[in-house]
Amino acid sequence: MSEAATAWLACGRIDALLPQLPPGTGWLSAQERARLEGVERAERRSQFLAARWLLRQQLAQAYGGTPQDWRLDAPADAPPRVEGHAHLHVSISHSGAWVAAAVAALPVGIDVEVPRRARDIDGLVALSCTPAEQRGFEGLAAAERDALFHQLWTAKESWLKRRGEWIAPARLVQIEATADPQGEVRCWRMQEGWLALCVEAGELHCDAPQWQPAGRWRITDLSS
Repeated sequence: MSEAATAWLACGRIDALLPQLPPGTGWLSAQERARLEGVERAERRSQFLAARWLLRQQLAQAYGGTPQDWRLDAPADAPPRVEGHAHLHVSISHSGAWVAAAVAALPVGIDVEVPRRARDIDGLVALSCTPAEQRGFEGLAAAERDALFHQLWTAKESWLKRRGEWIAPARLVQIEATADPQGEVRCWRMQEGWLALCVEAGELHCDAPQWQPAGRWRITDLSS
């Protein structure tokens, strides 16, 4: 399998990643440090640092060097980019105590969702699912409804992130997820939540035997 057809994926707990950080902030780019200085909440700062470090670990594992060798920019309201390597694509996500990162030589999007409180699943389904998707919830028990919703939600978010689009309810109902064993979105059930990766790669490097594959999805843009 060629490098261009390979994606690298990792997901980790913030409290496990923070002790791995080098001292200080010299390993961050100037843009990243500027972004970090504008973040006031301690939780959000931890998410930022952990995600950026995990992403660098994946870059080093996939393409060589050390995590500190890789420089990232930090554009406002946009995913990071790898400085000096315009052909590489990266994506990061965070939710609660978890962060996720993906790297590939082709567009990639990742989303992690770790619910920290009970959610109004029916309300969220009505807000974010197409009529066809909503019919898939009919007759399901509560746990099954929760599982299906989080698969659809993360699948759609990862697809939008791969395209560099804003994530909004109005857009979510314009795209439809259909179960497909060859779909471009892969989903996993984690111990505390859900993870989805959208990429056309044929090979995936993912060192997470504890994750449970939860199927693949094909996304159709109904607005096209």
